[in-house]
Amino acid sequence: MIGKIAPQFEIPAIMPDGRTAAVSLKQSIGSERWLVLFFYPRDFSTVCPTELNDLSDRMSAFDALNADVIAVSTDSLASHLAWQQTPREENGIKGTAYPLASDFTGNVSQAYGALNAGDYTSQRMTLIIDPTGIICYCVMHADLVGRETTELLRVLEALQTGGACGVNWQPGDEQLKQEEV
Repeated sequence: MIGKIAPQFEIPAIMPDGRTAAVSLKQSIGSERWLVLFFYPRDFSTVCPTELNDLSDRMSAFDALNADVIAVSTDSLASHLAWQQTPREENGIKGTAYPLASDFTGNVSQAYGALNAGDYTSQRMTLIIDPTGIICYCVMHADLVGRETTELLRVLEALQTGGACGVNWQPGDEQLKQEEV
């Protein structure tokens, strides 16, 4: 998938303010903003709220890096809204700062290779798509393992440098010279 044009999509989502609106890839392409597409298995699960809440808590860092975040699962809009209204201490994600998209048909998850056909859920997959619509990063985790937001931010910033960033590269570090790559 890396280096390929991201599949187009337009699906309904629950926005941070609770209203319903469509989200799409075309909203990011050409906008000079990067897109973090964050597939997750299901609402009201055990691992998912830990990831989604941490991601939400770090939205100012994504904004500073000129990146939008869209979380996607095959759950319904009604489930997303109920989960978004459930307090964190009750396994909810109240206060989420990005859209929760409903891929109820599974078409978007399937187009990105994230659909688990066995139980018709989205697998735990993260993609970073550049402002031209090219997939620059893709990682998939087992459902029982949550993703690390700090690492996602580090990778996003490394990609935005346009240069070669070695292992353990951190913002402010020098990039590798081309002959070292």
